[in-house]
Amino acid sequence: MIAVWSCTGNTQIGDDYFEQGAYDEAIIAYSDYLSGHKPTVTVLYQRGRSFEEIGEYKHALVDFEKILELDKKNIIAQTSIAKVKYELGDFEQAVLAAQKAIKWGPDFAQSHFWLAKGVHQMGYFEAALKSYEKAIKLNPDYGDAFYYRGALKISMDKVKSACEDFRQAKRLNVEGSSIAKKKYCS
Repeated sequence: MIAVWSCTGNTQIGDDYFEQGAYDEAIIAYSDYLSGHKPTVTVLYQRGRSFEEIGEYKHALVDFEKILELDKKNIIAQTSIAKVKYELGDFEQAVLAAQKAIKWGPDFAQSHFWLAKGVHQMGYFEAALKSYEKAIKLNPDYGDAFYYRGALKISMDKVKSACEDFRQAKRLNVEGSSIAKKKYCS
């Protein structure tokens, strides 16, 4: 099946694997495609996301950086770099990557979210709060931003406000929000 796919120059099989959550197979399919074709932003991004899903963050980072070689100010790739740096525990680099993405496109909520998570981990709570708020302002249905802002507010002893965030996160079906709500909001 992959041999037929390679001949057609189609990435649909990789996309199908990705949609099914078969990330290892998606990586193989995308890599096979890339071995015979010029890299594109879309294929590199999908392969990078596949690597991300299986925890191969360093490989994901390589693909996201290659995207920036093709498209110098790709906000999604730059934000993905921030996320990967965060997942690798390099919060300073995550913050720098997110700030760069925000500079290129200040209205992309995910960039503000990863900036918030990075500065949150570094202990800059007020800056984190502002960035979570910006992410929510840009995307009022950003459940993870509500959830993490709620967690931040707990550490800032703003329990009542945190509970409002946990309720919003629960309404938006964010994993863990029900537990947080039960734990902190009686």
